[in-house]
Amino acid sequence: MSATQLIMDTVSLAQESNLSTLKDLISQIPEIKYSSVKWMNLGGIPSVFINVSLDDKNSWVNGIFQNSRFAQFAIHDDMKIVQISGRGKSRKSAVKSFESITNQLTKWSYSLIN
Repeated sequence: MSATQLIMDTVSLAQESNLSTLKDLISQIPEIKYSSVKWMNLGGIPSVFINVSLDDKNSWVNGIFQNSRFAQFAIHDDMKIVQISGRGKSRKSAVKSFESITNQLTKWSYSLIN
């Protein structure tokens, strides 16, 4: 699956092969040193959650993710990626492809670095 392939809904995004593709693409963003991608059902509808940090896991104070330069993002059934916690700010944006997700995460990372 390519980065520009369209994603139709959270059900297809939550499929294991698509989550794996997304994890691989996020790992290619040089500024992001840690990431995790998970899905869960909220009211019977799958949502995808992405945790990212600009710091290596071994540098987190007391080993706590929230003590790093982190953000948590969610993609719900409206197919918009939204930052739900963390440092910096990120605008809600539509998810059309894997590339639109990685672009949003890259913009977030640059907002903290620059």
